[in-house]
Amino acid sequence: MINRDQAKSLLAKYLKKESLINHCYATALVMEALAKKLNEDVEKFYIAGYLHDIDLELIGDNMEIHAKKGAEILIENELPQDIVNAVLAHNKHKELESNIEKALWIADQVNGLIIASALMRPDKQISSLQLKSLKKKFKNKKFAAGVSREQIRDCELLGLELDDFLQMSIDALAPHEVELGLGNGDI
Repeated sequence: MINRDQAKSLLAKYLKKESLINHCYATALVMEALAKKLNEDVEKFYIAGYLHDIDLELIGDNMEIHAKKGAEILIENELPQDIVNAVLAHNKHKELESNIEKALWIADQVNGLIIASALMRPDKQISSLQLKSLKKKFKNKKFAAGVSREQIRDCELLGLELDDFLQMSIDALAPHEVELGLGNGDI
């Protein structure tokens, strides 16, 4: 299996847009927190999150092949099958079965909601975002309309309560907000 630096190099070969790279990083951070919570392989979860959208700039607007092309890239680079399966499952190319698949399914969505919520704050910081405020944004379906609330609610598939999952995700992203392009006034 590749390490984090190798994953970063691999992603950089395929993704150039900073916003997409930041999304992948945020997904990896939430995946890491989920792995710790579930007593799973932290590195494997992190790598799955980091590489899950590796094909987005290759596929153009053809979302039907999204994750299939990514899975091909991961197989070519000899990543473990459970990571490949998680990438496929996050775009519904296979049923959600394992914890890594379920985790990627929910992590992919929650970080978008958190980052969009932080961007609405005057300080643009995740670290000042409170669960109560995030829950209001969660309930407002017009806010960050592209974020699937149903997918986030699927945290229950992992035995997690929604509030606990949202707070855990805030806590996972907050220490990395500057690396994610937030909270530093450069927005």
